[in-house]
Amino acid sequence: MDLSTVGGVVEALVATYAAGLEHHIRWQRRKWQENHYQTRSEGNPGGGNICALSTSMSFSGRKIKEAFDGGVDILGDGFATGDDPCRESMQNDLERLQERVYALRRAARAEDRPLQLFEAVCVSESVRLSCLAALANQYKRVAVGRLVPRILPGSYQRSRLSATVPEESAAKPVDDEDAAKGDAAQGTQLSSRTATSIVSPYLQPDPPSPPPTPKFIPDDLQSTCTSATSGYGPRPKNSVFSIFCPEALKLQVNPRKTMPKRHDCRCGYDWTGEHTRDKTATTAKEGFQITPRFLGKSHCEGGFGCVLCTSSGRTETYANVHDLRDHINISHDKWQLLHDRDMAGRLSS
Repeated sequence: MDLSTVGGVVEALVATYAAGLEHHIRWQRRKWQENHYQTRSEGNPGGGNICALSTSMSFSGRKIKEAFDGGVDILGDGFATGDDPCRESMQNDLERLQERVYALRRAARAEDRPLQLFEAVCVSESVRLSCLAALANQYKRVAVGRLVPRILPGSYQRSRLSATVPEESAAKPVDDEDAAKGDAAQGTQLSSRTATSIVSPYLQPDPPSPPPTPKFIPDDLQSTCTSATSGYGPRPKNSVFSIFCPEALKLQVNPRKTMPKRHDCRCGYDWTGEHTRDKTATTAKEGFQITPRFLGKSHCEGGFGCVLCTSSGRTETYANVHDLRDHINISHDKWQLLHDRDMAGRLSS
């Protein structure tokens, strides 16, 4: 395989995971036959039982391929070719995985060779997490300046087996400010860790994260409240909803609340302006129609916020309806649009 591109390395990783799974199943089948020789029959050859290693092997290859395909779908061939930091990191991960799969191959062929199952699970999980982090960081570098989702879809999904990997080994995508200096350090740290640093072999679900501790900022210039605008007074800005106009929030909180009868909002927004009747600007993908009420509950100072993004804890400000529509088309699927009652269904043809 051509390992000079990220796409080639991903193909090699998927093939290596598949080979490891095959060797493990062969080893399982032989052990089953050795331990159940009295009940063995042609209809019950044994082997292929679900265990931590087989689950990790089958899950990891699939998730890496899904994350890579998602990046290619959004960014095209440039993402498939990749850059040096991502390719080098994933090549190191491939070497680690191939070493462990080779050990599985020898154990499957030898009569009494021990199989280090726990070490194999740890390598499989840490390689998957490292590869997903490398793809996510490359996505952030390639996506700079483009109107695309900020985070690579599917790039940070952990299986329950990830509890066997130390938290510091579970590489996560870094923020934009730390992307440049974090990639190199992250690759060095991941390649130096081994399964001997594992603390507990028990499979446990991820514990819930504690809420962040509020910080007291005495400086008035860094106040935690927005400035008073349009007579509403200062409002807390520690929530994603702080960007929206209070009248827009009323429409969000109460789905049964009708649009105000007056022409303008107290902040100056025109509830029934020309922008609400522009069919080109208000027609989203799959034939969905952005209704005036959707725009009304989305308006904020400087344009519109995306109410579909609020569940993620953050949203950007879009200057006009065209920009909001383009964002919705790129960042949200039709199932999210179907669940918003203010997003009209398909237009009649």
